[in-house]
Amino acid sequence: MALEPGDPRHKGMRRYGSVVALSPRVLGRRLALTVAISLLISTEFYFQPLPAGGAGLGHDLWQWPLHAVECLWMGLAMMLALTSAEVAARGWPVGRAFALYATALLAGAFLGASMLNVEQGMGWGAFHARRFWADVCFWMAVGHGTATIHFLQQRASRAADELYRLQARRIALGRENLEARLNLMRAQIEPHFLFNALANVRRLCRDDVDAGVAMLRNLGLYLRAAWPQMHDAQSTLAQEAGLVGAYFGILKVRMGARLRHVIEIPEELAGHPFPSMMLLTLAENAIKHGLAPTPKGGTVVIRARATPDRLEVSVADDGVGFAAVPAGGSGVGLANTRARLGALFGGAGSLALASNAPSGVIATLRMPLQGRDVAQGTDARR
Repeated sequence: MALEPGDPRHKGMRRYGSVVALSPRVLGRRLALTVAISLLISTEFYFQPLPAGGAGLGHDLWQWPLHAVECLWMGLAMMLALTSAEVAARGWPVGRAFALYATALLAGAFLGASMLNVEQGMGWGAFHARRFWADVCFWMAVGHGTATIHFLQQRASRAADELYRLQARRIALGRENLEARLNLMRAQIEPHFLFNALANVRRLCRDDVDAGVAMLRNLGLYLRAAWPQMHDAQSTLAQEAGLVGAYFGILKVRMGARLRHVIEIPEELAGHPFPSMMLLTLAENAIKHGLAPTPKGGTVVIRARATPDRLEVSVADDGVGFAAVPAGGSGVGLANTRARLGALFGGAGSLALASNAPSGVIATLRMPLQGRDVAQGTDARR
């Protein structure tokens, strides 16, 4: 009587199951292995003692194909018997499955040898001969060896498939972890920008109420346009440049002629994917640590260019430079920018800070270029 899946008698009972389903690919591999081993065994013909009177090379070349056909017949008979037993024993307890496997070994070898006796016209006496049973035992050993090789191959295939699934799962978990980290970084950058902007509004409202109200109105317009982009992991270079331009427009209410800016984005790079809010972070840093501390203000220049294998975007200011930046002045903005570049592009993404002659700082973002034709188009215009 069959046991139900929840029956407690299942506990402790090992059951036999096919390693993998008998798909056409598995059967083809099994057939190829059987043919290869059978042909290899057939070469024993050349190592047997020569018959009385000797035989020429032509005789050997003619007799070997006949012997190879006999070996193939035995190999295929063994394969058919063992495959049938495997299908029949699927789900059986191990003891019963092993008994059926041994029976299939004997049946396959006996059937193959018997069919060869009939084909060769031997009588019933051949079944009692020692040579007949020696052949049966020999092919049982061959069949068991072939089945063992195939079983080990299938187990290795199953282990490789399981390893692939685990690796795919690990990659998926890594991607989820990466997305969580990026969301956390953006969540840190967005308040950082907003708090600084609101602090500027508050400071301006103390000195010039009308200018403060105008700046607050411009900030509301800016946020209405920028808020959807803040929650996207990827934007485009043109969209990010537009946000930076709107940001500069807000600051001009407070800084007036002290703030000048230039944004140069080649047309062929406008649609290039770009991490959201990253360019704005560098522009804000240039204002806060470069132009704001100096009474005369200055200029922020944003340029993008493509090399054969990467995109470079620079944010340069002619402000006070490194000398006036307090310890820890890189702050959360630049720290998270570097972390986001590493998470998105690995070693192919970087942020470099350098002095800008004659004064100020230049920050350069580097990341992989998507599309070699972009770089070629840029070079063609030089």
